Amino acid sequence: MTAILDRFNNTKAGFVPATVQDLFALRLAQKLGDSSAAVHYAMLATEHSEDRLLVAYRRAVRNVQNGDLGRRFHAELERTQSNGHNGWAPSLISIRVERRAVAAAVFRGDHLEYADSRQLASAHDKALVSAVGFVNWMLARFPVDSAVLEAIPSGYEFQRRVLHDAICKTLRDSALPIWEIPKPVLLEACGYPALKSRQQLRSVATSIWPVIEGTHGKVFVQDAAILGLHAQIERHFILN
Repeated sequence: MTAILDRFNNTKAGFVPATVQDLFALRLAQKLGDSSAAVHYAMLATEHSEDRLLVAYRRAVRNVQNGDLGRRFHAELERTQSNGHNGWAPSLISIRVERRAVAAAVFRGDHLEYADSRQLASAHDKALVSAVGFVNWMLARFPVDSAVLEAIPSGYEFQRRVLHDAICKTLRDSALPIWEIPKPVLLEACGYPALKSRQQLRSVATSIWPVIEGTHGKVFVQDAAILGLHAQIERHFILN
């Protein structure tokens, strides 16, 4: 608990996650409308299992009556005993597409299993073949349940859009559901106050996984990793 307070009390940035647990805690605080208390939720995450926190969250959402979701969550947390964990960890491939590079990260639950990237040729046809081939290689090596890509705004970056659409077709041909997440959503989800740049997102990624700081095509690997972790954490908050 003291380590968490030491990490965040003296920073002007508010709350910037440094671990997977931190990011989960921040998203919990945001979902409860209590973002400014993110440090408190990070401390709760050290005291209670993730599953117990999620059970309390789901009960609070279903039972809140006066609009004070945070207060209801804390009441539910006090009475929650069992965690209801079923042991299933969904797998996901997260893909970051640029004009001259493509990167992918594979997750099992919130654990980063593998990440890699490929530089692409400047020639359009060669870049397309290389990008699709890389994704097919990843899918053959790491069977997954779903995929996530960073959304590309309509009307922007034609070359990226062509590569993005070809990769989406490859994923659909493998019968994978696809989630597209806009960059502003990531900036909002990965810091309080919201982050302002991709560089800040990459800093969060390397805080969580120092090993990817030195990987080939490292910045795009960092992008794919933080995108994938965000998607996996968001799964937790989907109410069945």
